[in-house]
Amino acid sequence: MENFWMAIWSLLVGYFFGNFLFAMIIGKGLLHKDPTKFGSANPGTANMGAVLGKKWGILTCVGDLAKTLTALFIVYFVYHQAPLAIAWCGLGLVLGHSFPFWNHFNGGKGVAVSAQWIVFFNWRAGFTFLLVALILVIFMKNLTIPPLVYMLGYSIYVWLLMGWQCGLIFLLGMLVMIFKFRKDIIDFFTGQGKRVDILTTIKKKIKV
Repeated sequence: MENFWMAIWSLLVGYFFGNFLFAMIIGKGLLHKDPTKFGSANPGTANMGAVLGKKWGILTCVGDLAKTLTALFIVYFVYHQAPLAIAWCGLGLVLGHSFPFWNHFNGGKGVAVSAQWIVFFNWRAGFTFLLVALILVIFMKNLTIPPLVYMLGYSIYVWLLMGWQCGLIFLLGMLVMIFKFRKDIIDFFTGQGKRVDILTTIKKKIKV
């Protein structure tokens, strides 16, 4: 019963903080522009940066990372570093970010949130899988598949290292992301996905 209530409260803390969509806060609050009405219509870092500029994309990312850290640290200290509590909180964050109740359950895709979640849970493994994802982005020139790959790989790693409960929770987080990426996944496999050439962009910046 104790673990049940720990899971519920950790999930709720995560969901509450996940509802703070900084794309909406910055877009509607500071710029008076609704990020769900332009670009990809996704209230997240990538859409904000692509349409409104890199500065606003970075600010959105920083805000989403900050809310994620806040929730995770609260649960971390309340439940004395319990891995299961941190895992449930992370899932709550992904759910809150992806399905915020105040915005008709229309939120972001949870990439920044999930990245912070896996690093917080195990920073060595987290950074390793994020590095793999970055390499995939460079070679695949795609932003849809790499996040799903790092979540799947990390979930399997946690399952094998810490048991099925934590692993299953991370897999549930990945399933949420798959649902949010469903249209992008179809576009990727039908050859209509948006290509992002990071190396070319960096080279252009260096020349400038």
